[in-house]
Amino acid sequence: MDVDPPLVEDIQVLNTFEVNITITNVNDLYAWEFGLSFNPVLLEVNSVTEGPFLKTVGDLFDGTFFKDKINNPYGYVSALCLLNPDSTTHEYPPYGADGSGVLATVEFQVVSNGVCGLDFTYTTLETITNGELDPIPHMVTGGLFDNRLTNEPPDASFSVSHPGMTKPVEGQPINFDGYASTDDGWIVSYDWDFGDGTSDSGMVVGHVFSEIGTYLVALTVTDNDDTIDTASEEIVVVPWMDGGAFPDILDAEPELKEWNEVAKGRELKLFGTVGNPTEDDYEVYVEFTIHHTDDGSLLGSITSDPVTIAGGETLQLDATMDLRDTSWRVMRPHASYWAQARLASNKRYTVFAVCYYRKVSPGDFEKGFATKDFSFKVKGAVHDIAILDLTTNATNGTIPEGDVLGIYVTIDNEGGNYDEIFNITVQYKGLTMSGLVEERTVELKQQESRIESFTLDTSGLDLGAYKIIVDLTILTYEEDTGDNKADCLISIVA
Repeated sequence: MDVDPPLVEDIQVLNTFEVNITITNVNDLYAWEFGLSFNPVLLEVNSVTEGPFLKTVGDLFDGTFFKDKINNPYGYVSALCLLNPDSTTHEYPPYGADGSGVLATVEFQVVSNGVCGLDFTYTTLETITNGELDPIPHMVTGGLFDNRLTNEPPDASFSVSHPGMTKPVEGQPINFDGYASTDDGWIVSYDWDFGDGTSDSGMVVGHVFSEIGTYLVALTVTDNDDTIDTASEEIVVVPWMDGGAFPDILDAEPELKEWNEVAKGRELKLFGTVGNPTEDDYEVYVEFTIHHTDDGSLLGSITSDPVTIAGGETLQLDATMDLRDTSWRVMRPHASYWAQARLASNKRYTVFAVCYYRKVSPGDFEKGFATKDFSFKVKGAVHDIAILDLTTNATNGTIPEGDVLGIYVTIDNEGGNYDEIFNITVQYKGLTMSGLVEERTVELKQQESRIESFTLDTSGLDLGAYKIIVDLTILTYEEDTGDNKADCLISIVA
């Protein structure tokens, strides 16, 4: 359905003009209806009359049913037309109108100079299916009235807002609104340059500056006559601690031994850094929600323990996902019970961290504006043993000749759900002398860590420097063997 002609120009005040509401290439049309808006400051409607299109189907019925409504104070006109059933048989005509033609004609009188759209507020085309009216899908195109004496360029203007912040903050959404821009016609495009190498379009846009600094943000508007205007403003982006209005999340990360991977059978600790830019003390905690990366569905959530954060302070809070049973216990959304949520091997998961805060007094926690996210991948349980620490009882690395050297090796079963049996070999190596301290077989339960102690009698050893070397047997299928060996230096002195 279209307004014809689509553009009406240069009609003087007090004169009249007509537009036709037309249809193109329609089949079996039985009824139509439309609502059309206009600017009542510029135009008034004198009349709306039925067009000839539905009358082309013949005289097999009593005629057409036509209704119209004109509301000039509100700038609105509507009309509808329907083929009537036969007065004797009470049946609709056997066919409707086909092709293209005029549905209605609207006569306007010009009240003032200016420009406005002749826009459809709604349209309906209907056929008959099984004796019932049935909608016909269709496209619509409005019209334009323009009798301006001169064309004024647009006036670009915009506002800036940053919810939850006293100033624009790095890494946080900042809203730019060009609604205040004006034109004597209308603005067809809003183009933004954020001064950091990025751009966007639209009357209202959001942007995140990744770094602190001063940015010249420019809005260029283009009107329907292809004339432009540009407004610009310097935006000073500051750290959260300079622009935040309450405690919020600054950063979030997982504790991973390998980049973005965690093995089943381990504990995964999640960290959230919270900053308090105010002068007041708050009670805060961090909620971590875990989602399937593939489809975004929520798997579960865990929270850190609430702590008090002083004004101007930053704290790192943490929560632990215990994967030793390949799952962890979470509170399901919208439920009052705990459940076991399971992570699948070779799947990726995304974690979103948010801060909750309240003044150190009774009251409900409020949710911060900022959100930080990271991802990780779960791999299957693995065989993995490691030396976490190697120490001796040597004072400042020296031990008197003839004393007994105590050697202490901290070992850990870092793999999955496996008990591991392996050998520890401890040796000493000097410039002129070397030998075996001890080789023993040990067993570590799942996720167990402990200290194994060894002794070396220094009687009979030459004075000088020695390297103490500790080796763990490399397990079958062990992925990380870089931590199966450790050494330290000691000196035997007189």
